[in-house]
Amino acid sequence: VPSPTEVVVRSENFKTLLHWQYPPVSETPHFIVEIKPYNFGSYKIISTCVNTSAHFCDLSGEICEPYLSHWLRLKAVVGSQQSEYVETNEFILQRHGKIGPPKLNLSSHGDKIVVDIYHLL
Repeated sequence: VPSPTEVVVRSENFKTLLHWQYPPVSETPHFIVEIKPYNFGSYKIISTCVNTSAHFCDLSGEICEPYLSHWLRLKAVVGSQQSEYVETNEFILQRHGKIGPPKLNLSSHGDKIVVDIYHLL
């Protein structure tokens, strides 16, 4: 069973996703994603990304500490066979995450201009 490829972590405005590619196979592949926070020291399964057929996993609820190192790994399960794990490079939210510009709304009221700034989350 081939391993997932092009495994990458992307984070924007604290929404953190793991994405991957997988070649076409005869049966629907399912994936198991695990995370290893630096302070935990070992991998644990991400419950929302067990036996998923999607090619992404939302890690937003798993990575909360902005300065802490995390590693992720995943494997494919096709029928009764499993691939080898593929491990990501170190991911640190503060270093690798991106923050986009806030959402703004401008309006005028008489001789005043009102600027509404909306929180990113």
